[in-house]
Amino acid sequence: MKRLAELRREKGLNQVGLGLKLHVSQKMISAYENDTHQPNIETLKEMSKLFGVSADYLIGLSDIRLPADRLICDGLKENEIELLDLFNQLKKEDQTKALGILFALLQQSQNI
Repeated sequence: MKRLAELRREKGLNQVGLGLKLHVSQKMISAYENDTHQPNIETLKEMSKLFGVSADYLIGLSDIRLPADRLICDGLKENEIELLDLFNQLKKEDQTKALGILFALLQQSQNI
């Protein structure tokens, strides 16, 4: 579960802190992150809830972070979800630049 460490750091948690939230040891978190042990279904569900991502994303089967129920509720198309996911991965400064680029593209397409 290579993405677990990334998600944990995004939340500002160390392995001990994540272990406390999931009721497992720091050693087990390390084992999950290094792919030497796999979480049970209940722990995987808790991880997905904690990080707000799909289990498929967490285990590397999908690059779409959002759980299916959020996709359906939000009514967004897959490319819109992907765009939001990429945008959210950018630093604030780069998000501002990205918005500027999108506004410029929109302006250009309206002037054609």
